Amino acid sequence: MIINLKLPREQYFKDLSVADILRKFIHKDGDIRVKDIQQLPEERGVIGTTTGSLDELLAQSQTINSLGLVEQIKQLKDDQLLILPPQYRIDAADVREVVAYSLDTLVNLDSSVVKRALLGNSQLKGKLSQKRKQQYEWTPEKVLDARFTHLYEEKEVFAEQQLSCYAWWGKDNHRHIVSLYRAIQGAELRAFQDFAAFRLLIPTFNKELRTGLNARTRKPLTPEEISDKTAKVQRYTRYMAVRDITSEIKRLDVHFTDLIEPQGTFSYQTGQMMRVPSRAKIKRVSDDPRHPNYKDISHHTYSIKLTDVPILEKDNLGHFSLCWEVAGNCNCQDKVYRSDRRKQEADKGMREDFYCAHEIAACHTLRKKYEGKIEKTIKYLPFVLPTKEMMEYVDRLRYQTIMLYFKEDTQKWSKRSLNHTEIENLLWKKVMRDGYSACFTTEIEKFKEQRYDPHLDLVKFREV
Repeated sequence: MIINLKLPREQYFKDLSVADILRKFIHKDGDIRVKDIQQLPEERGVIGTTTGSLDELLAQSQTINSLGLVEQIKQLKDDQLLILPPQYRIDAADVREVVAYSLDTLVNLDSSVVKRALLGNSQLKGKLSQKRKQQYEWTPEKVLDARFTHLYEEKEVFAEQQLSCYAWWGKDNHRHIVSLYRAIQGAELRAFQDFAAFRLLIPTFNKELRTGLNARTRKPLTPEEISDKTAKVQRYTRYMAVRDITSEIKRLDVHFTDLIEPQGTFSYQTGQMMRVPSRAKIKRVSDDPRHPNYKDISHHTYSIKLTDVPILEKDNLGHFSLCWEVAGNCNCQDKVYRSDRRKQEADKGMREDFYCAHEIAACHTLRKKYEGKIEKTIKYLPFVLPTKEMMEYVDRLRYQTIMLYFKEDTQKWSKRSLNHTEIENLLWKKVMRDGYSACFTTEIEKFKEQRYDPHLDLVKFREV
């Protein structure tokens, strides 16, 4: 995601409108129309069809090649606009069907192709038991790699099929569902909270060290607290300086409710209460930047209960099974309207756990909190983390891509930015085209081995 530092906090996570995107490429007062897009120089407008012709697109005589489109997106330059034909359209009426009701759009991790890839000529059918997951060390990285590799190997078969999420069955026969795009958004939200922490905690800790008092309790700092806060200030400051983002962090418009914070534990720490910020629900005291209390804002936060979080002793075999059972109860609209919809009949079917970005960000926060702990840790989570290449790809879809489609009621061509389901579908095309490891991993250690900091691509700063 790209944060425009000239905008207030409530705009940070907002999707760009088609006008926002077009104004970066077409400089014109007033509305930008399809005829203005037609005037773009050929080298500035990339057409996502096999011929690359805008005239053929508007004549509705174009054909598509989704695997070829992936390469076009990857090669897109910063000053180029990608224009997609209506074949990639998933309009509002179809989104609910694709994301919440359809079984055909789910990539099943309990598939026999995974067992064949990992276990050879296995006769096992259906989902594995907890015992077998522990026996076969059923890590998310191995399972996702095997399943996504099958899509890569059979890409010509699946290239034009709509896909929305990957899924598996839990031990209680509840289906667990992860959207690639929500997984990316969850990782972005987690990275954003880290930058918000740098912005807020460094001055707070410096003041506490200067006064010798805890800012919250007003009690004197203990020697251990002084040592801990001093080390954190030095670490945070060094991190920003090395990555040359100090000035950007200092200008972030954030509040302490932008931090993701644990609120309590239960069930041997596998139950966790978490507070996670809303990305958009923010209300200011005044809408006027000149108002003396303009900076005072009321943030909406979500109180989330996570269960079966795999916080276990390092040598506990439960790491291989419990990671597949983690679940949350966020009440955001995405969670509410995407869960529990896939019933074949009134008396058949099971509850579903669709993971929203808030729950995924909360899980990543706990993974970081328990990282390197001696007693207990989180080894595995079933949520993909995007590579640098994937983040470049998704940002081109968000900030440099529009779609043209023909409106039957007006008999005219119209334009819009991509919705989340359309972006999701095109993420799967990249997985098919390039394979799993080029796009994702579930193991943060792989990034550390590569000396790669995903924060710098998950959250970028601009002044536009």
